[in-house]
Amino acid sequence: MTIVCTIEDCPWKIIARAIGDSNIVQVHTFRNLHNHCLEDVALSQPLVRSTRASLVIDDIIRSTPEYQPRKICKDFVRQYGNQLTYLQASKLKEKAKERIYGQPKNYHKLLPWMCERMLATNLGSSVELSYSDDGHFEQFFVAHSISIEGFVRGCRPIIAIDSVHMSEPYGGVLFSTTAYDASDSMFPLAFEVMSSENYEDWLWFLEKLKIVVGNKEVIII
Repeated sequence: MTIVCTIEDCPWKIIARAIGDSNIVQVHTFRNLHNHCLEDVALSQPLVRSTRASLVIDDIIRSTPEYQPRKICKDFVRQYGNQLTYLQASKLKEKAKERIYGQPKNYHKLLPWMCERMLATNLGSSVELSYSDDGHFEQFFVAHSISIEGFVRGCRPIIAIDSVHMSEPYGGVLFSTTAYDASDSMFPLAFEVMSSENYEDWLWFLEKLKIVVGNKEVIII
């Protein structure tokens, strides 16, 4: 455990460690020297270390993934007396998500398992996953069996396709395919995640979508 002064660059510091499995803590380093006046302390905000502070919101992130940084700022002031900036709160949330879900760079490793489970538990679904020759993720297509059946039996022959660039650490493009049911309400049919958006990606997406649609003649908008 390390405790430092709230004033940046101040040398005051305490370092302590637990003795074995006991509740006793032994101080190893105590540097009892400040290089500022008391007024600086009164005007400063307590130092918040994001790695440790993220532990406080782990349970909240698990139950409420949409917990927003602005709400984190307000809750920290009310509960702990710490004033966080929006950027600090955002980093706090990201560290908590990494503790719960793992690092984003490892998410793609779960895709083969996810595909296998979706096909095993949703018979009739269309799930496709592709990688480049050097093993990097390229395309991921999903159309659940219930969506395919609902489209064939109860939707109008009109399909709307849209795409949006994602802002996660590794970016990519999300494609969505939506149909319209008998009450003119939107009906989700399929989606695809791709590493980029080019002619080859569009062609791959439309080929997979054609398999889902089958022999039904449709209008794409």
